[in-house]
Amino acid sequence: MSETVPVRLPAIQAVRAAAALMVVAAHVKIAIEIELFRIPIPDLPLSPFPLVAGVDVFFVVSGFVMAYASGSLFGQQGAWKRFLWRRLVRIVPLYWLITIALLALMFAIRSPILDHTTAWQIAASFLFVPALNPDGFPVPLLDVGWTLNYEMAFYVVFALFIGWRRPLALAATACALLLLVAIRPFVDPSATALRFWSDPIVIEFLGGILLQLLVRRGLILSPWTRLLMIGTAVVILATFPALDQPWRWLQWGGPALLVVAAAVCGPVAFGRWTTTVERLGDLSYALYLVHFFAIRAVAQVARHLEWTAAPTTVGAFAIATTAIALLLAWVLHVGFERPVLQRLRRYDRVRTPPVVPTS
Repeated sequence: MSETVPVRLPAIQAVRAAAALMVVAAHVKIAIEIELFRIPIPDLPLSPFPLVAGVDVFFVVSGFVMAYASGSLFGQQGAWKRFLWRRLVRIVPLYWLITIALLALMFAIRSPILDHTTAWQIAASFLFVPALNPDGFPVPLLDVGWTLNYEMAFYVVFALFIGWRRPLALAATACALLLLVAIRPFVDPSATALRFWSDPIVIEFLGGILLQLLVRRGLILSPWTRLLMIGTAVVILATFPALDQPWRWLQWGGPALLVVAAAVCGPVAFGRWTTTVERLGDLSYALYLVHFFAIRAVAQVARHLEWTAAPTTVGAFAIATTAIALLLAWVLHVGFERPVLQRLRRYDRVRTPPVVPTS
């Protein structure tokens, strides 16, 4: 098939926006339970629907987009340099900016967390290397950055083989991911980074790659089939509100794959909402990274005003947090992310196949 197989851009953007909003909603819910209902963290109730599975959707989308967007690089000499440059330009500037802002805030308020934070954990947060935090969890200073530690590992694996022909490169990438998962039982628990990267959740990237191969081969599903897939995904997620972590790739990753497949295996029309959907997709990365700042800001106001768990205050907390998070994401995207991307991409002289929206 042609190298310019169209990806339904509005659909992908919609999925990205929905995934980011799912994560925001999950964290807002937890904040409301803690701040307004005064529920201790150990006693927080189980969510009836795992909104944090938005992360799994992101991973499937990442595998799909990497396999597609690298079409001009497969089989090219030095392709790995170009690929990694594109990914670093996309991920690093905004993440580093927000991590620096968080670190500055922690110093400004003299956060007690800093007393137990090592120089290595701070460095590892910028290097996308898993390191144990003061609570013993392998997450960076910016908690949500744990997903980027997986993303960067996936990019490195992908870059190792991108200089090969597309079929061989994707097959080798798949084998490498499966090998990582296979060695996990033999990895010493003290090997934090390798233990983290060998989690079966990396199979979700492989799911996206396989889906892209099917789309390239012309897989088109009927609207009713795709609706059934989305409904099935919702039912499965609701069935597993609490997961068995080693099976996350199946319990949540499987439904995530169904959702992404429903989005890309046929035309999607948003009509006059197409521009709005695409803009929300553009904001998804910034929204994912910055929403905790909005939650903490509104939580401080709630404490100052002594809000309790009344319907009006619960609604005000949720609406204010989401609105502030979206505003912060927009400011960061327009004022920093987009200009920096445009400037740094000038150094990339290799063109990527155009992404053609269909509606």
